[in-house]
Amino acid sequence: MLYGGTRWIRTTPMLNRFVTLSVGSRPELNAWAHSSILSAMAWAPPHSEFCIVTDQPESFGWFGDRIRILPVDHATLRSWRGRHDFFWRTELNCVLHAAAQGPANVIYHDSDVLIRRDLTTFGAALENGEIFMHELEYELSTAKRRGQKRLWRQIRGQAVAGFRFAAPQPMWNAGLIAVGAQHHALLHHALDLLDQLMDRGVHHNLVEQLAITKVFGATARLQPGGPWMDHFWANKEGYAAAVDRQLARILTLGLDVDAAAALVRREPIVAPLVVRKRWWSNLLARLAGHGPPPPVPGRRARTRPIAVDDLAPAAAVRETG
Repeated sequence: MLYGGTRWIRTTPMLNRFVTLSVGSRPELNAWAHSSILSAMAWAPPHSEFCIVTDQPESFGWFGDRIRILPVDHATLRSWRGRHDFFWRTELNCVLHAAAQGPANVIYHDSDVLIRRDLTTFGAALENGEIFMHELEYELSTAKRRGQKRLWRQIRGQAVAGFRFAAPQPMWNAGLIAVGAQHHALLHHALDLLDQLMDRGVHHNLVEQLAITKVFGATARLQPGGPWMDHFWANKEGYAAAVDRQLARILTLGLDVDAAAALVRREPIVAPLVVRKRWWSNLLARLAGHGPPPPVPGRRARTRPIAVDDLAPAAAVRETG
């Protein structure tokens, strides 16, 4: 850096730190994390590093020194859930953990996110002060679903941690959480707001997403990251098969990490992002003797006490209900 009169002038680009979270030993979750990391490698600017926060570091040995493994143990994961034992607080602490590794633009992506476009302009926007989440999903104050209405009833008119909840109140999807190095403090503000909301009795599986939306939105710099990515939370079954095929091809071809990232960039997975099953699909499956389809991994549910060996319901998944 050079000193320019009254301020320091940066002469090298800020590091872009990509991070995803993978906890638990379910093979499909590790597969999605591998695919998501490779997609980030395929499109990241040159001055980037790639991190995985995991309690299964041995599952990511194939990457070698191309990634930073940030191991966490069960005690840490439990502490990240906080005093209300809320799983989705873990995700926000994961992002904070990545930010604590040193100055960097921090780009958190759920393991069910695949990067689709060159991220050079994305990184430049972060350096210029823009903040990103996946996309604006809906207006909470006029939402129609029962769970959304319940959340709005809990927060309407409240003032918490210096933020007032009143219409309009957008809800953004947190499959992507990205802040520049100058905005790390926003992550701490979001965690504080989340904790204070839950202390007030606000209990909903999207309250963490709401807290991040509120804090980021207050900056007037919040932007959608959707143009750079696909988030397949609403078609996990379809993408799971495609991810398995792609990773199997990488294995059988004996590709190293760089060659695998090049393949992911050259031959991206293309499938519908949203697939809605009809109410009768499970019934037909049972009548056909196949039993009900397997549950969608990572679907958000009501919080519940868990055993130590069941710390992760799955990869982070964003739903609107």
